[in-house]
Amino acid sequence: MNTFDKYLLKKDKLLKRRIEIDSTLYEKLSKLTNVYDASVNKLVNVAIIELLETENVQIYERPKNEISESHNFAIRQSSYEGLEKLRDKYGLSIYKLTNIAIYNALNNKKSK
Repeated sequence: MNTFDKYLLKKDKLLKRRIEIDSTLYEKLSKLTNVYDASVNKLVNVAIIELLETENVQIYERPKNEISESHNFAIRQSSYEGLEKLRDKYGLSIYKLTNIAIYNALNNKKSK
């Protein structure tokens, strides 16, 4: 693995998708854009990639009265295809899998 492979994602076709994200998760991602040189869209893509690698698909407990908001994302095609495979394997929607990916990434001890 060279230096660029270690820190940068290789190009991939992007699929435009509208996905509901729990509002508290989205707010936390928005705050992270002040820490990392990345947009919310890129942070979501990285979270999805991590979920696909770990397959840590565990339902998290949403806060009471949590609302979900629809957001437009450009999701990497390879990642979206991976989400479709997880959807078929676990019977969870793309929306739920995406929220699980974000939750896992935000609560990963290594990222704190």
